[in-house]
Amino acid sequence: MIKTLTAAVVIGAATMVFAPSAGAAPGCESVPWGFLGSQVRTLCDGPMMADGSWMRARVIWVPAHQVPFTCSYSRYSSSCSGGYFVDDKVVSAEEYPVRPETVLPDEPGYLGPAAPVQNVAGVH
Repeated sequence: MIKTLTAAVVIGAATMVFAPSAGAAPGCESVPWGFLGSQVRTLCDGPMMADGSWMRARVIWVPAHQVPFTCSYSRYSSSCSGGYFVDDKVVSAEEYPVRPETVLPDEPGYLGPAAPVQNVAGVH
């Protein structure tokens, strides 16, 4: 419970008024990321300012999952592990200003404004 709450607070603090989610939230995009797509990169954009810039929140996270139960055996011993649930884990969270000419090559252009955070604990 504390780990889930801590992850939610980190996401909420890093993204301020943006709501990252695995779904198609307005102003957000989530794509598989990392080794074999084991992580998710969620980008959420704030409203565009008068000068054409906007704030972008980028959260790289590992979705909640079940660790498979595995055993290894040798001639004299055996060892088993896994079979437990792991909560969402934030790998990195950052927020930075973006202009159309400074969008990173592996990121999309402006996504539109994200919805305000309603329930940070419900973010997945």
